[in-house]
Amino acid sequence: MRTGRAFPAEDSQAGFFHCISRVVDRRFILGDPEKETFRKILRACETFYGLKILTFCVMSNHFHILVEVPEPRELTEEEVLSRVAALYSPKFVCGVREDLDTFRQAGLEERAQALLASFTRRMWSLSNFMKSLKQRFSSLYNRNNQRSGTLWEERFKSIIVEGDESALLTMALYIDLNPIRAGLVSDPAEYRFCGYAEAVGGSEAAREGLRSLLSRRPRSWKIVQAEYRRLLYSNGEESSIRKGFTREQTADVEAREGHLPAGTALRHRIRYLSEGVILGSRVFIDGWLERNRWRSGDRSGNQGSNRHLPDLTALGILRPAPA
Repeated sequence: MRTGRAFPAEDSQAGFFHCISRVVDRRFILGDPEKETFRKILRACETFYGLKILTFCVMSNHFHILVEVPEPRELTEEEVLSRVAALYSPKFVCGVREDLDTFRQAGLEERAQALLASFTRRMWSLSNFMKSLKQRFSSLYNRNNQRSGTLWEERFKSIIVEGDESALLTMALYIDLNPIRAGLVSDPAEYRFCGYAEAVGGSEAAREGLRSLLSRRPRSWKIVQAEYRRLLYSNGEESSIRKGFTREQTADVEAREGHLPAGTALRHRIRYLSEGVILGSRVFIDGWLERNRWRSGDRSGNQGSNRHLPDLTALGILRPAPA
């Protein structure tokens, strides 16, 4: 018999949680396309359910999410429909609007409110959020890979995290350092499937999550990024038992006071803006990159050199079509 999920207070589901779920048999089946799909579904679920993702990391056989569940609040009808639009198709939302109009024209306001309540009663729930996230991804994955059956191991695990800065930062740093510990990248900003890299790439939702971690006071992203990067490196140094940053890497970040090297932030920004922009042969992609040199800020007009542009194909963003 399953035990009920634990929450910080008996009369509320609000709080901070570190959620973990693993692929069945812990198989390494999530490649970059699957991780990107998961990331998009994650943000859509965040909007619909009214939760706040502080940071996350999608690995090849599991994921981590640090999430805040707020207390429920009353929503206007447009707020409800806006949330519905984040998770459902425009056709579905149009149908909901038409049903609301039909009920009201018939004087059935109670039916209209019941329809809205069918959405709102699912919101502000960690369990509903995780159920929707995992089911929606599983459905897409199974359809795309001609498989059936469960994709995830049992229930997700959730750890209650105290809502003070020290506890939340400790957990967030652990999550964003996952790809470093696994030896996947040498800089967490390079791993686009975690909260920190998403924030460096320009996602306002990801940046707001990191701002919440460091202070409840309004602060510029530049300051937050520098402080969080310093914490990542100081907490992520390698040791005799785990992979991590070298002392030289940590010293370099400290010398820069956490600020990204010139051009690095722009390079990551281009990676996110260029996602899904182009598909074709190597010749076709190289030609596009040469014509769009301005996207990297290089207006020199130099031809024949791509040193100012990231190799987006190598980064897995612009993929050549199969021969």
